Amino acid sequence: MSDLPYVVIIGAGFWGLSAAKTLAQAPVRVTLIDKQNHHLFQPLLYQVATAALTPADIAVPVRWILRKQKNAPVVMDRVVDVDAVAQVVVTESGQRIGYDTLIIATGARHSYFWQ
Repeated sequence: MSDLPYVVIIGAGFWGLSAAKTLAQAPVRVTLIDKQNHHLFQPLLYQVATAALTPADIAVPVRWILRKQKNAPVVMDRVVDVDAVAQVVVTESGQRIGYDTLIIATGARHSYFWQ
């Protein structure tokens, strides 16, 4: 087992990917966890809706984005619990992933139609 600090990033949106890429040359081990296997570039969704682009043009596999980064494996799973005291992330499949530093970058959810 490595003595390098272990960083777990939850979420492969803009902030999660940015954090992972920033740590590419850092002396740390990184694991990126997201329930989707792709990063969706939402600002171009309207162009898919109007048939100017295909969905494949705005959805890129997360593993492809981080393919050259040796210190950042990707786990495709849903996080169901974070035990801050034990410093463990628990996933839907039952994995328990310990960490030294946790970055929660799960994004936002729109609520345009909430009353």
